[in-house]
This record gives sequence, C-alpha cells and structure tokens, in this order.
Amino acid sequence: MTKRIYLDNNATTGVDPRVLEAMLPELSLTPANPSSVHFFGQKAKQRLQNAREQIAAFLKVKPQEIIFTSSGTETMNLLLKGLFSDGFTGHAITSNVEHSCVYNTLLEASKKGLDVSFLHAGLFGAVQPEQIQEAIRSDTRFITLPAVNGETGVKHDVDAIAQIALDTGIPLIIDGVAWLGKELFTIHPGISGIGFSAHKIHGPKGVGFAFVRPTLKLHPQITGGGQEYGLRAGTENLSGIVGLAKAVELLETELPTATTRMAMLRDRFENRLLNEDFPIIVNGDGPRICNTSNLSFPKELGEDLLIALDMAGIAASHGSACSTGSLEPSRILTQMGIPFEMAKTAIRFSLSRYTTEEEIDQTVEIIAAVIRTGL
Repeated sequence: MTKRIYLDNNATTGVDPRVLEAMLPELSLTPANPSSVHFFGQKAKQRLQNAREQIAAFLKVKPQEIIFTSSGTETMNLLLKGLFSDGFTGHAITSNVEHSCVYNTLLEASKKGLDVSFLHAGLFGAVQPEQIQEAIRSDTRFITLPAVNGETGVKHDVDAIAQIALDTGIPLIIDGVAWLGKELFTIHPGISGIGFSAHKIHGPKGVGFAFVRPTLKLHPQITGGGQEYGLRAGTENLSGIVGLAKAVELLETELPTATTRMAMLRDRFENRLLNEDFPIIVNGDGPRICNTSNLSFPKELGEDLLIALDMAGIAASHGSACSTGSLEPSRILTQMGIPFEMAKTAIRFSLSRYTTEEEIDQTVEIIAAVIRTGL
C-alpha cells in the first residue's frame, strides 16, 4: 500500500500546525474563564475579544455580529430555531438539498405547524433565484439555503438570492460551512445570518460561529448566563475560539491562491478519470466550489468501491459525514433526481489546500486499478 491519501475534507480537515501553535497557550494551566472579573478572567476576556475582532475583520463585519458556538450544526439550529420564539406559524423557503442540520430541523418545525417549501434543486444541484421569487408568500418568515452543497459542491447564487431577500425584507439564513475557506466572498446586505464551522477550515473541532445581523432577532437555544450577547449561554471554548480565529486569519494569505490550486487539482482529477476506459458521471450540473468532486461510477456499487479504496489507502466518502455509519445512497443525490441505483454508485472526493498533485495522480491510478481488477 502507498501512503494513505485523505480526500474527505468536506467531512473534516486536519488542524493547521499554526492553528495548533496558537491554541497551545490556552491549553496550559492558566485559568481562562472570560466571564470572571479578576485578572485571569479579564485577560481571557480580552483574548476572546481579540479572536472576535480577527474574524470580524476578515468578514468585514462588526465584532458584535460574531456569535461563538460549538459547531456548524449548533449554529444553524440557533439561526433557525431562534426564530420560533413566537411559535411555528407562517411559511419558510428552503431547498430539498439541505444539510441534515437544516433539513431535519425544518422537517420537525413543519410537524409543529410551520409551512415549509422544500424547493427542488434538480440535477443542477441548486435552487434558482426565480424559484425563490415565485415561492414567496405574504406570510413567508425566512429563506434558508446553503451557499455550497457539501456533497456535490454546487453553489447557490447567494448574491442574487440575497438581493431578493433585501428587496422583500425577508430574512435570509445561509449555511456557510462548505463556503468558508474555499473562496473569498463578501456578505451581501440581504443576508441576515450565516453559520460556519472551524474544523472545515483546518481549525479545531468543537467550535463554530454565526454572523448575526442586528436586525435578526433570535431567541437563544442554550440558556443560562449572558455569554455571547445573550444568544448562547455557557463558558466559551476559548482554546477552540483562538484556534478558529487563527484558522480564519490564515485565509487572508492562503486565499485566493488556494482556491485556484484546489480547482486545478479537482479538474485534473476529473479529467484524468474521464479519459479512463470506464464510465463516470459528475453529479451536479451547476457551478461548483473548488474542492469537491461527486462522481458516480455506473458499473460499480459505491459502498464496495469506497471500502476497496479505503483498503488501498484512499479516504473518500459516500455522502455527508453526518449520516454516520450509513452507507445508504445520499438523500441529497436522490432528491436531486438522480436515480436510486445511480446514487448508490456515487463517491464524494473533497480536497484541501494541502492536497498535492502527486496524491491526485496516485488516486486516479488506484481507482482505475481497483475498478479493472473487479474490486
């Protein structure tokens, strides 16, 4: 076996050594509760504020618009469930290709009375702005969509949809977990809230954050103390937050060069496979983020191929890591309209800024060898 090659970066990324270095002082014996009024607490509070300001500066927003959480999932739950303090009345617009943290949250809300329009993304892989416009009703409370689908990499036209939200005065909540760290972007004034996660950008697990515009009135989902401007109680994970801030700071120098490089490697990977003597299909017709390649191998069973690749040293996935332990065909692919039998043949490969050309070429050779030898 050659050295193991990790191509499942949409599930999680390795921690950048510079992030780890930034975190180490926070993991020492020095007490660090930012809510304490003594010397140690106030020093911790300042480091917390410094991290908040670092992230806000990168996103070009105000520090008080950054709310720290434990994960992307918690963040999206805050942004969505936080809107229901007055009940589950009215209407919401989303897509049928949402991450499970949004999809299942809205399914549950629909059982309690919220009328949810799950718009069809189709084989394109993303909802079109005109679909959003047509779905708006007088009682529409919010729109929520992923900037980038984490399984196919297909991007929504966030700016066009945000303009619709701005023109209509409807809050737009964006799942930005698969967006941050892949390309530079500006937060459109029509976006009311965005959720992000540290471990998808070479930061630590167990920390995420939300951008929350002051006009978005949220009810906290974790209650207790007044941390995070009253929106998320509990002592902050300062070491994780410092690591997150460092991971975001690094994007200033890594992007957009890393974007161009990942896109080049992703295209090299797909083009080389397309030139092999077995069929493959790229899932998602819309414009994609730079690092994601969701491929169907029509003559292979995805589960078997995934296991064979793992045995040969290649780590990829059958879909979202949040369907832990499941090797069922991706809900997102089948809801896009990809036939069940074809969805069963799909594998997601996702690159990072540390992925090398050598790793891509070796992966192509291993995939070809595995398929030709009949798994």
